[in-house]
Amino acid sequence: MTFLPPNYQAPASAGNYMKIQDGENKIRILSKPILGWEDWVEEKPVRFHFEHKPAKSHDPKKPVRHFWAFIVWNYNEERIQILQISQATIRSKIEALCVDSDWGDPYFYDLKIFKKGEKTDTEYQVNQLPHKPVTPNIIKAFNEKRCWLEALFDGSDPFSTEWKEFTPGIFEKVDAKPSTISKDQVVELKDIFGEWPEAYVASVMTHLEKSSAAIKSLEQLPIELFERVKKAAIHKREESLQLAAMDI
Repeated sequence: MTFLPPNYQAPASAGNYMKIQDGENKIRILSKPILGWEDWVEEKPVRFHFEHKPAKSHDPKKPVRHFWAFIVWNYNEERIQILQISQATIRSKIEALCVDSDWGDPYFYDLKIFKKGEKTDTEYQVNQLPHKPVTPNIIKAFNEKRCWLEALFDGSDPFSTEWKEFTPGIFEKVDAKPSTISKDQVVELKDIFGEWPEAYVASVMTHLEKSSAAIKSLEQLPIELFERVKKAAIHKREESLQLAAMDI
């Protein structure tokens, strides 16, 4: 009889931030991500919102990295934590799941992230598990350990009790209005855009792409922005017509 069980490994030190360990890491994503850029100054992370990417990194040897950060349930440690990921392999897999009609947003199924190797030889693999509801104990833990992810951008503690608002959890699907505009609305905007100067159209699309939603085409325009963009488009068209009339 041995003093310790076979294959015993000391548990990793539990904290508020999840670090992907060698081997299997099982998680459930519980919130929308914040998106940004991370630089390092005197060995401390400095984070910027997605639309405010620094022109250059503080240390030329450490380029600024794009990151996602969200709240997760870490099954290995059985606790609520923040997971920040900058690995393109992990992000691209989750992106692919989001647009796959059989899977959708990763709030409704667990993920297993496998890590192998070290430093530049590190490899990651992400596997999705069958859809299943979030268990009551995870929801209870989330509500007892509230978090404000936006605090990461100013170096504050996201789990501080001082916050007056907290990042909401997502535990079940809600039948909501479409998140993006319809095909008819796309056609309507394109008809109006057709009367704009090309340079102005390009500037509008550049602005939308640099926004936090990273809109690359009108088909991706959130429905809540439709009337605002349409109104601006009509105003620009009327302005152009007035200028044209003055030149006659």
